[in-house]
Amino acid sequence: MASQLNNSVIRGFAILDLFTPDRPQLSSGEVASALGMNNVTAHRFLKSLEAAGALIAVRKGQYRLGYRLLDLAARAADEHNLVSRLQPVLNELAEKVNESVMATRFDGRWTTCVATAYSSRAVAFNARIGARFESHATANGKIWLANLEPAAFKRYLDSTPLERISENTLADRDELVRDIEATRERGYAINEQEREIDLHAVAVPIKSREGVMVAGVSIFGPSARFDHKASEAALPLLFEAAKSAQDVLYG
Repeated sequence: MASQLNNSVIRGFAILDLFTPDRPQLSSGEVASALGMNNVTAHRFLKSLEAAGALIAVRKGQYRLGYRLLDLAARAADEHNLVSRLQPVLNELAEKVNESVMATRFDGRWTTCVATAYSSRAVAFNARIGARFESHATANGKIWLANLEPAAFKRYLDSTPLERISENTLADRDELVRDIEATRERGYAINEQEREIDLHAVAVPIKSREGVMVAGVSIFGPSARFDHKASEAALPLLFEAAKSAQDVLYG
C-alpha cells in the first residue's frame, strides 16, 4: 500500500523542531545544513512557513518562531481537550489498582485537579474536579515542583508560604527542597499523610515527547490500605499509565 504521508508537512515540522532556546533564529543555510537539503529548497520552506504565520522574518534571511504557534499551542493545551483524552487512561488505571486516581495541572503555585477516576471500594478518598491543592503538601504538587526549572522553583519558594496543614507537612524550606531533589532523582513523588491524615498518594509526570511536563497523575487511598508497600507495587502501573497518556496526547 502506498504511503499516505506528505513529506513536505513532515519537513516543515522538522524545520520548526530546529528552533531551540539556544538557537532562536535560523537562516536557510543553517536549515539546509541541518536537514540535508539545498539552500533553494530550505528558503522555499522558510518562506512558506512565514506565509502561514509559523515563522517571522527578523531580518533578511533570518527567521524565528511566529506567534501563530502560540495560538495553536493554547488550543492544543485546552483543558477540555486534555481531560477528554486523559479520562480513559485514568479509568483504566483506577480499575487496575482499585484505588482512586487523579490528573492535575499547575499554575505556578497551586496544583488543580482536572480529572479523576474512582475506586469501587466501599471506603475510598475522592477528589473534586477544580479543587486546588497546596503543591508542597501533595504528591501531584511535588511532582510538578520537581519538574520546574531551577529559577521557577526558586520563585515558587520565595513567593509561597509553606503552610503546615497536617503534622506531617513539609513546612520547612530546606526540608522541602531535599524532598523535591529526591523526587526529581527517583522520578515520582510521595505524599505520606502530608495534607490529610490517613491519606497516602504517589504521583508521576505526564510529559510531552520533548520531556516537558503537561500533567501530573497520581494514585491515592487510605494509608491503612494504600501504604508505602502498596504504592510501590502500584508504581509500574502508574508509569505505564503516564506512558499511555503520552501516546494518547502525542501519538
